[in-house]
Amino acid sequence: MPSASLLADPILSIPASAMPLISPNALLHAHLKQSPPRRPSNRAPSEVRPVQLNVGSLTHCNGSSLVKIGATTIVCGVRAEVLPVSEIPSFRVTKTSATYNPTAPVARDNRFVDGEQEEEYGAIPLYHLLVPNIELATGCSPKHPANTAPSVEAQSISQRLLSLLHTSQLVRTSDLEIIYTPPAETQDTELGINADPQLKAYWTLYIDMMCISYGGSIFDAAWLALYAALRDTSLPKAWWDPDLEQVLCSAEVEDAQKLRLRGMPVPSTFGVFIPEQRLVTVNGGDDQYWILMDMDGFEEEACIETGTITVDAGGNATPLSILRIEKSGGPFVDVEQMTKIATFAEQRLLQWKGVLENALMKT
Repeated sequence: MPSASLLADPILSIPASAMPLISPNALLHAHLKQSPPRRPSNRAPSEVRPVQLNVGSLTHCNGSSLVKIGATTIVCGVRAEVLPVSEIPSFRVTKTSATYNPTAPVARDNRFVDGEQEEEYGAIPLYHLLVPNIELATGCSPKHPANTAPSVEAQSISQRLLSLLHTSQLVRTSDLEIIYTPPAETQDTELGINADPQLKAYWTLYIDMMCISYGGSIFDAAWLALYAALRDTSLPKAWWDPDLEQVLCSAEVEDAQKLRLRGMPVPSTFGVFIPEQRLVTVNGGDDQYWILMDMDGFEEEACIETGTITVDAGGNATPLSILRIEKSGGPFVDVEQMTKIATFAEQRLLQWKGVLENALMKT
């Protein structure tokens, strides 16, 4: 039987690895009340975790990526399928949404001056041409055991990814169109036959993600995996065969074309940590609460107020723009605090740009 002195010794009775499970709030408070405040991971409250990114690892996909942010790891694959307009119920539009020269160089970072009107983006949400989905039931964490039905969190993240795709208008409708231009000699104005370009089909992009390890800020990692996979995506050259009345695709890799994405939206998830003894106090000292950027799984459980701010910069000369702000729980983040968070988000945008460019250079 162990002696009373051994049971009373906290070092022997409670290992350090168990503290996040026993009292995450007390452990996090003990670190943050230091001067300067540091998290258990030895990061400052506004410091984000390093990012590891690889693209093009999955050869059977049109585009793929592997993202690791801290302990969070996500693999993403993009699969393109042809959707003929004849299979779309009540489809009426037969002309293209925009005219452009596919061989002309395009500034990838310019979101607003691209020749496409804003209302022309409606085909993507209307016909569900972008379908993101994330799977958490892979044993990635104790909360998500393997071989179970999709959780509410997985469905919520998939919907948020889809909403951000539509809000940012990241993918151009013209990149997903398959156009047929009849020969000029077939035009006959008396019979009402013209040689105008006709929209015959769309590309539908299925963006499937699998979370291998869940270590916090899952939405941010999922979006980076999605964005990197879309940057890596190449669509085969496709055309309409009037004799076969179907879409044909070229098997030549050099004929494939990359997607021309608009800008680079970057979400930054944050949390507000409040010590347990100060939860009922609104006004206090500087140590009353802390805003933590890029939380890990342990910190997410200790924060009572969370949110995500998504920023984007169209190009080097384009000022930073805020695409959306999401927040749930708590009254501690005001306009002034949100301005500081936007500054942290801008720093993360620069981090992601550097990581992405390095990954693309290796492919």
